[in-house]
Amino acid sequence: MASHTTTSPAIASTRDWLPPIPGLRRTDPEHRYWLGEHLFAVSVTGVIGSSKSDWAMARIEATRHVWEPRGHTVHLALEALLNARFHPQPRNRQQAAQLLEELRASDYRAWIEPLLAHPHWQQVTVIASERPTCCLVRNLAGTYDTGYIQHTNGLRVLADLKTLSRPGSGSYCTRAQLGGYMAMESTWGVHYDAGQTIWARPGETRFSPLYSREDCLAAWAAAWAGYVSRFRPW
Repeated sequence: MASHTTTSPAIASTRDWLPPIPGLRRTDPEHRYWLGEHLFAVSVTGVIGSSKSDWAMARIEATRHVWEPRGHTVHLALEALLNARFHPQPRNRQQAAQLLEELRASDYRAWIEPLLAHPHWQQVTVIASERPTCCLVRNLAGTYDTGYIQHTNGLRVLADLKTLSRPGSGSYCTRAQLGGYMAMESTWGVHYDAGQTIWARPGETRFSPLYSREDCLAAWAAAWAGYVSRFRPW
């Protein structure tokens, strides 16, 4: 099987690759975020999910055994791909390449192989992979999948990966989630011009059109206002 990890179209420099936020960490499997000794009250995913009905949440939970291991494995593969190709440190690239080869032999290779082979990765320089971020003002944290600079126009794009169960399955609006990450990153001086969703299905990977920063932040503002009205009315 041909490897997609031996060369890098544009390894990010240490100047480009976003450094971690000092003291910020995530504990798994509970997905809680800490900054030093401070525990954040909610994640971006929690804010978005809080608007779902009990019926919708029950449907999601009923299929967790299907989508959770798939999403976990494909996300790991994307993280390994991006670190293997773009991370500025050779040791990180080598370790990620080894992990990626293991993941390509998993039960989810129908999702993973098109993701690895997509020509998009030849057209960008990745500056972040599986990056935790936070906002102390809103008492909020989260992790987004990647950020990159487009070669054609220099736009800085924040992107998140979604896995779907079958070819042709429908997508959904992700602008609020992307806007939440953008808003948190801006508090750390990290600016993104646009958002994008990566849709991984068995046998195909598609990238959404670019969503403007303004649209993403507006969608996030609406989601955040709804969350605050329900859970922080004081």
